[in-house]
Amino acid sequence: MKRLITSALLALSTTAHADEREIDVDALPYLDVVETSDGSVWKGVLVEQTPNVQYKIAIAGGSVHVIKAADVVKLTKVANRAYRAASPTAAAPTTTGVVASYDRPPSLPKPEVQSGTRIEPELAFVFPSGVLGDAQFPTAVAPGVRVGREQLWGNFGLTGGGHMRFVSWSLPGPDTKDAMWTLETHLYGRTALHIGPATMYLGLTLGLDTNYVHAVMGTKSATNTTVGVGVNLQTGISIVATPVLSLELGGDYHPGTDTISDLAATPTSVSYWGLRIGTTIRL
Repeated sequence: MKRLITSALLALSTTAHADEREIDVDALPYLDVVETSDGSVWKGVLVEQTPNVQYKIAIAGGSVHVIKAADVVKLTKVANRAYRAASPTAAAPTTTGVVASYDRPPSLPKPEVQSGTRIEPELAFVFPSGVLGDAQFPTAVAPGVRVGREQLWGNFGLTGGGHMRFVSWSLPGPDTKDAMWTLETHLYGRTALHIGPATMYLGLTLGLDTNYVHAVMGTKSATNTTVGVGVNLQTGISIVATPVLSLELGGDYHPGTDTISDLAATPTSVSYWGLRIGTTIRL
């Protein structure tokens, strides 16, 4: 009985060879699947559908089958195992009913950098905040450097290494013999997104801050050195300038986690915002 039904269905369906607009089924990543009431399964591309009337499906080999809508019990899609990319364009589906077309997802531009050692000299413009800001400390200029290694996975990079920065604080007042500086010796980590020649990143440094204070009080003076935990939160962008050199612009926030001096009745902490300009040397 099943063979009789199958023969009747085939007799009702018409088969024609595709015209000059022939669809290369193997060049499509997904196939339409039409299941009929007699258990037959047709895999190909639906090229035409008339609701409640019929479906036309092109299958491998270049033929087109017409199936009555009354005989269709299920319509689905499956991945094409024979798929071969015909062009670089092809993965966001655009659905318009049963018929659908698929394109490959757009990819980010390939990075112009590779994994390797990074040496990053820089100059930071430090804007005091917290206690230093309240005391009206002027903006300081702080040289620094980071040395580490970056590993890339596609467009994403992960860097780790060492960070050092020296801030010589300009003390307020026209004529002061006081002196103060902060030396940061940290480890740092950074995650980056590389898009062509541009790199955007977020980073963190964590380590020791050494703070030195020399205060003159009349005919007496006092010197104090403290060591505490220092942190920098970093972000920035760099642009490839040459095969081994990039230009960088970034920003820092250094919260008040360390102690400037324990001479005062209430210990105070170093905190600041920083604007950084520098270079990245890739080895």
